[in-house]
Amino acid sequence: MALTPFMIELKEKNAVIVGGGRVAERRANTLLNNGASLTVVSPDAEEGIMQLAEQGKLVWKQKGFAGNDLGHAFLIVVATDDPAVNESVVKAASPDALINHAADSEQGNVQFPSFFRRGHLSISVSTDGASPMLAAGVKRDLQARYDESYEAYVDFLYACRQHLKQQSSLERSEQRDILRELLSTAYLNSDNQQKMYDYLEALTGRSPL
Repeated sequence: MALTPFMIELKEKNAVIVGGGRVAERRANTLLNNGASLTVVSPDAEEGIMQLAEQGKLVWKQKGFAGNDLGHAFLIVVATDDPAVNESVVKAASPDALINHAADSEQGNVQFPSFFRRGHLSISVSTDGASPMLAAGVKRDLQARYDESYEAYVDFLYACRQHLKQQSSLERSEQRDILRELLSTAYLNSDNQQKMYDYLEALTGRSPL
């Protein structure tokens, strides 16, 4: 199965997780952190899922799965330890639904990669299900390479780029030259970032901040 990497907006999209174990809990936290409207269907659930339900952050249907539980789900996560139930979820899903099958990626059309964020910077790693342990190891290496300092740095890049886009007094080539310069690791330093802010303010007559 050939997968196409892309970023997706899940805010207020209906998502259904069938299953209440640890995988379901991890998926629930990921989806809620990205603004999905979430329903979990499972007779039993991890403590974390129950707490989220009590807090009103998700709907927990404390029952076995039935076809009508999927409703108009935009995204379906199949995460039970019962192959027969998992198969019934896949069969009941709309042909247009996005399906993540935790136990058998070939039965779905969406996978959750290992990922982390540094502010505006998102980095994900996938082996197409071949080795989640390898993906986790590569993620750890990248987390060490792109540490917490990159959150402020990428915010800085964003502010400068937005500022330059609004400056009609600068040629496109001038804007690109400045943006290329900002890729230097010297600008990981907050003092150098402030110097660039001061330079852009003097150059354009308006503060980037």
